[in-house]
Amino acid sequence: MRYYIGAYYLIKLRKSKFGTYEGNELHTCSTCINDSYFDAWSISWTENGKIISQEIKTDFNLDENLIERIQKWSDQKFEENKIGWICTFSDLKTLTEYKESFFPDVKAEILSINFPETEKAELLKLFNLEKSRFGEIGLSKNLNNGIEESETEQTIGFDLIGIEESGDFHSFHCHDLATDLIEKFEIEINEFGLIKENDKWNEMVEYMNDEKNGFEPTPWFYVKVKKVKASA
Repeated sequence: MRYYIGAYYLIKLRKSKFGTYEGNELHTCSTCINDSYFDAWSISWTENGKIISQEIKTDFNLDENLIERIQKWSDQKFEENKIGWICTFSDLKTLTEYKESFFPDVKAEILSINFPETEKAELLKLFNLEKSRFGEIGLSKNLNNGIEESETEQTIGFDLIGIEESGDFHSFHCHDLATDLIEKFEIEINEFGLIKENDKWNEMVEYMNDEKNGFEPTPWFYVKVKKVKASA
């Protein structure tokens, strides 16, 4: 099965604060669960970029000089379509430049999410400029490029993500669904807190997208999560 790169993320893992996996690190790119070193505050013209909270400054060890440098770089890369809304890098080279320029010494996970061909087609159908109030999200911009997954990256599992109109997304962990999915679809959760490879993913996507099951009313997708490297 072919997979296509949706985006790269620079993730600061945090231990889950609730549910079955409370206290564990879950390798999802959802910022409901983890933090991103590139977020709305990294861009000057966003509401969060204009007024950065003290909590964010503390979490990411930001001072005014670093903020100014990050935002100048990000504004330019946004215009070049090298970064996208929200939290997305279009390629590993851009992410690496960002990390080495602004967070060279932090412990971070460089992760990519990759869409099966049918999921790619569905996302591009649902998230397009004609339907969006926010403009084109980073995931659709990247998937439109049609670049296949990198074979040099390590597959660490699979995630179910519910994508908001803004491009932000939830994980199945936001609903503490692991036990439910294990019982219904006989899947396994691995040491990264992700779903092991299986042949039930179409059924799981249908289940997540069935409104009567009570999840966020967003389209849900099945994605492969790959790890580029752990950097210290």
